[in-house]
Amino acid sequence: MLRFYRTAILVLFLLTSIQIAKAQGYIIISGKIIDKTTRQPVPYAHIGVMSKGTGTIANAQGEFYYRFPKIAAEEDVTVARLGYKNRAQKGTGFVSGDKNVVLELERAQPVIVDSAYIKGFDARGWVVAALGKVAKNYTETPIMMTGFYQETLQQNGDYVDIREGVLKVEKDPRPKIEVPEKFRLLRGRRFESTSRHKALDEYEFPNGAAIVTRSLETGLPDYLSGSNLADYRFQLDDTIAFYNNKDVYQIHFRPVGPQVKGARNGIICINKADSAIVRIAYDFTPEGMEEVFKSSMKSVMGKVLGKSRREPKRLSSFTNYLPYGDKWYLQDSQLLIQTDFIEKSETITGTITLHFVANDILKSNGNAVPPTDQLLDTSLFPSQRIPKYDEVYWSNFNHIIPSADMRKILETLKK
Repeated sequence: MLRFYRTAILVLFLLTSIQIAKAQGYIIISGKIIDKTTRQPVPYAHIGVMSKGTGTIANAQGEFYYRFPKIAAEEDVTVARLGYKNRAQKGTGFVSGDKNVVLELERAQPVIVDSAYIKGFDARGWVVAALGKVAKNYTETPIMMTGFYQETLQQNGDYVDIREGVLKVEKDPRPKIEVPEKFRLLRGRRFESTSRHKALDEYEFPNGAAIVTRSLETGLPDYLSGSNLADYRFQLDDTIAFYNNKDVYQIHFRPVGPQVKGARNGIICINKADSAIVRIAYDFTPEGMEEVFKSSMKSVMGKVLGKSRREPKRLSSFTNYLPYGDKWYLQDSQLLIQTDFIEKSETITGTITLHFVANDILKSNGNAVPPTDQLLDTSLFPSQRIPKYDEVYWSNFNHIIPSADMRKILETLKK
């Protein structure tokens, strides 16, 4: 009898193991996210299982690649973008391996407000309230994110350096003093072109990952903190936008005058329901950009400001946040720097773009990434010598789909 029970238990264990094995694995889909009316691509839309804290974004052309575990297949895969209605579909509604998925987003009808409403709206008060509620709306405990980092350099529009990596990012908002994010490289590669002009040899941000993994929970941006708020005017946009099926106030900010250091023109998007900041985007003013290039840019980029004359053209940024549970977390962040390098009669325009997207959000103990494992310099990404831009390289990790223009770098790859 005892032998019978042991056999029965063994059979039950084997059957359970088989069921677990069947449940494991991933559903992989790729395709394009488009505007339902215009049929045009929707750039940087988020697609993911929001209830599980997993997702990715489309690239600038609306193309996406999303890999999510089968155990989450009964949950909704949601596509969200500021200005659009959410699109939700159960994971079971997708066929794994389908590379031609087309997801249509319907633009939300914005609420138009008149000049009297704008004049009476306390835009500054809403910004101050949103900043004051960061501790409530964003995580107060350590978290760990697995995300995709992409750093590109364009020379007169052509890609000449591409660095990509999967990062594990650890954030700890508990200390009273600001603590930088810790990040380690899980997998990475670099494409280098032989066409790169010598003037751009050291035009780079080796600490780029540290820049675009920063977010509100670990410290407010300097231009929005303390007395610096007095340097800006705030005004409500004439339309109330829509995100994640909620109304969003769009509040523009601009410097009070030319004396403001590092001045920016931008917009802060605030969720009306809980005063959470959904998006921050800005461009430096010409005066602010010149000041930045004269000071901090020199220390960041080393010899880049050496012999050739340079003229700053653009310095811009955007950061998006998404809800998970009852908190908001970093979705993705991008920084773009564009400069003209002038050597005699030749002008070379260099454009650096840094971009990070969070793919998975997990709890952490604050010590998941030891100092010895931290990424120090993106120039250390291993060089890709084989002229191939495949998805297999990333294994189980989500990533941003490279554009057709990015793939052209393979034609001039360093051997």
